[in-house]
Amino acid sequence: MNSELHNINIVRIYFGYGQQAKGQSFWQRLWNNNLGQLLLKRAKEMNINQAAIFIAKAGYLHNDSISFNISEIPSNKNPVCLELIDTPKNLKNYLIKNKALLSEANIVLFNESVIFPLL
Repeated sequence: MNSELHNINIVRIYFGYGQQAKGQSFWQRLWNNNLGQLLLKRAKEMNINQAAIFIAKAGYLHNDSISFNISEIPSNKNPVCLELIDTPKNLKNYLIKNKALLSEANIVLFNESVIFPLL
């Protein structure tokens, strides 16, 4: 097994349910402007080893009030997490290439001493 696979890291990106991606063209905003879907698609395009989106049952972002996910369609204040698992090099590359999209998200790095400094 490749020794680089033993050195995997986790990045968690938190944002609001249904949050829209910034900086998209008119047609992109019209047809597919969901930040989570776009970040997940970019992870696949960049061959990130593993990616998953988790929708919280309850929580809050940016010290806002608690949002409870009690319906089929959660509130846009409900937290969502995109978790990426891969090597530090691939995760750093992903974060750098998607920096503009991630400007309004909260990013948590596990084993961050390997990834930072980001820029």
